[in-house]
Amino acid sequence: MSDSLTIVWERRSTVGEGPIWYQNALYWVDIKQGKVLRCTPATDEKEIWEIGQEVGTVVPRESGGLLLATDEGFMLFNPENGSKEKIDSPPMDLMNGRFNDGKCDPLGHFLAGTISSEKNGGFFRLSSERKWRQLFDSVGCSNGLIWWEDEFYYIDSPTKRVDRFDYDTSSGKISNRRVAFTTEDTPGIPDGMAIDSNGNLWIAFFNGSCVKCFNRKSGKVLEEISLPVPKVTACAFGGDELKDLYITTASAGMDQSQLETYPKSGNLFLCQPGVSGLPANVYKG
Repeated sequence: MSDSLTIVWERRSTVGEGPIWYQNALYWVDIKQGKVLRCTPATDEKEIWEIGQEVGTVVPRESGGLLLATDEGFMLFNPENGSKEKIDSPPMDLMNGRFNDGKCDPLGHFLAGTISSEKNGGFFRLSSERKWRQLFDSVGCSNGLIWWEDEFYYIDSPTKRVDRFDYDTSSGKISNRRVAFTTEDTPGIPDGMAIDSNGNLWIAFFNGSCVKCFNRKSGKVLEEISLPVPKVTACAFGGDELKDLYITTASAGMDQSQLETYPKSGNLFLCQPGVSGLPANVYKG
């Protein structure tokens, strides 16, 4: 599978993260540099917007523009004119760190969690009415999150596991948290996650040099994509018929010797794993 890898954007991101495909383009962020990026494969156009603070993730809005989760809370951003609008967000004493990964549920609500070295971060929902509420606490490093029918899957990276919740398709409520499977046998830390049209989970492994595909019920590894860099952060399906898998990576914390050994660190990669993904949910607020 690694033989099919290509580099889409040769750029040394510090922490590339949060890829999401929408309207024939891939959006993603460079967290530490506080940038939102967009690449449009059909035209080979590449764009970068400076946000002025760390950005954990990005999702499209149904009404136009983007919703960002940053180190200061939630922000609406219009890439066409550069306008930024801070909206109601959790207080810092509940966030206990910056926002990290986040995605929208099928109803158009935005769910995202924070990252905390003390493992006392929070996980929040921003409703389509722009009202936030905390769903749970004691979060170490909130990462991959995915919906499949009446199930919600979630990764808190330090736990090295994937948790499963019941998802109410009419209200958006999540409940009954339990362990779906662990990733203890895979080197590295589970990070961002995507889902294919068969309901299998594709998980990036930070300091693991790979993306692995898991059966969401059994946790059995079905496929592995090896990358020429250690810090693999996230993945998302996109392209024609959603058959391309975009993979973000990081270079933060690597010294000169490590960067010379892994010169492609921070690049945006692409492969075709032989399956298709699902359309991204958008924020309806």
